[in-house]
Amino acid sequence: MITIIKYLLLSSIITISVLLSFSLQGTASGSVVVDRVVAVVNDEIITLSDLQREEEISKKVSGKKDDRLILEDMIDRKLQMAAAKRVGMDVTDKELADAITDIMKRNNMDSKQFEAALAKEGLSFEQYKAELKEQITLSRMFNKYVRTGIAVDEAEARAFYQNNIKNYTLPQEIRVRQIFLRVPEKATPEQLATIKEKAMKIYDRAQKGENFIHLVHEVSEGVTASQDGDLGFIQKDQAIPEIAEATQSLNTGEISQPFFGAGGYNIIFLEETRTPVRPFEKVKDEIMNTLYQQKIENTYRGWLQTLRSDSHIENRL
Repeated sequence: MITIIKYLLLSSIITISVLLSFSLQGTASGSVVVDRVVAVVNDEIITLSDLQREEEISKKVSGKKDDRLILEDMIDRKLQMAAAKRVGMDVTDKELADAITDIMKRNNMDSKQFEAALAKEGLSFEQYKAELKEQITLSRMFNKYVRTGIAVDEAEARAFYQNNIKNYTLPQEIRVRQIFLRVPEKATPEQLATIKEKAMKIYDRAQKGENFIHLVHEVSEGVTASQDGDLGFIQKDQAIPEIAEATQSLNTGEISQPFFGAGGYNIIFLEETRTPVRPFEKVKDEIMNTLYQQKIENTYRGWLQTLRSDSHIENRL
């Protein structure tokens, strides 16, 4: 069962948490510090104790505490709640009661269990109602003045994709073919020398223009011989060290000198190098969501700026 305090209604903007009272604070000397105004928003005030309650919520929800950012958020909410009142988007008592009933049903609680759960979190029923009412109101205002009418079409997504193609580029890949000459497990120095000499002769033939695949069929051993020596595409940074080193200085179409690795002598032909890009269709939904979120954020910021410019605000922190 989810915690009542963390229940999110609609597109809830703020997670409800514990509210603590700080109207008067005791000091070490036993004196008291009188609460003070830290902000004025039109004809409403925000007190230091209000801010401290929000700090407690922020610490419990995100573990962060930034007085100035928290206060700015409180100012924004005051502005939105005032705007909601002006346009008649207040939440009625019945709507609030219905929302609470729905929350209790979702958590399989009756009213006594619900209030007991709130009390356990240090929250009174009236405090919870006030917070929930604010959440519902903010959600309605957000939907009406920010979310409504925002959409992203495929043309915008394609343009974003083309302009940010580097963000969808995958690591470089190489396609190589291999000639492999197996070396016996306990090969003598003479055997090693013989196989190495054979590898050098094959390398010379390839360098003089003989078809590499024909050479694979003629001399290569191991499982790749039946696959035209094709090792397929390998991410360059994930290739086995010997192949990565052998192809380090090769250009496409060039052949490495014989090198020892994986129990034999290898000759590598670098057939192709590519830098693959994730197809648009694979990232379309991701891009459209990114653009949608950007539009939401820009619209929200613009709306808040309008509310601020039409209001009297004093930040005294």
